[in-house]
Amino acid sequence: MQEMKLEVEVKSGIQLFLLDKDWIKKRSHGSRSWIKIDHNGNSKTLELNKATLMRHCSLPARDLRLLDPLFIYPSTILGREKAIVVSLEQIRCIITADEVILMNSLDGCVVQYKSELCKRLQRNKDQADDLPFEFRALELALELTCLSLDSQVYHNLHI
Repeated sequence: MQEMKLEVEVKSGIQLFLLDKDWIKKRSHGSRSWIKIDHNGNSKTLELNKATLMRHCSLPARDLRLLDPLFIYPSTILGREKAIVVSLEQIRCIITADEVILMNSLDGCVVQYKSELCKRLQRNKDQADDLPFEFRALELALELTCLSLDSQVYHNLHI
């Protein structure tokens, strides 16, 4: 993997971080690590590029941009014909009718989402659940995001 060049510049007392544009272009076309979680709670790590992901989930490139960690977008949930694109705080994933494709990260929220979703799906595998898989996966993403935001607010109020 090519090394990223990062320059730090100070203007009017503010630190600016300048990323190498060539690195960003090369990085955005390569494969990225994803975690695939099926409806039974089984997970595996995959290396997928954007084109493969677009075909697999029937999504346009503009929807995948929301998941790119190099760009900052407001929290968003997009409902599409065959998938739900979720970009909430640290949880960025694509939810289909039978799987979640989660951006792989060592972030605590991602690790917690993966382990909790797998646990819930495996626990409820033999039980009839009223909610479809997509709603259960989305519900957990919203639940963990709310808990994270609550924790941040609580921490800031008690400083």
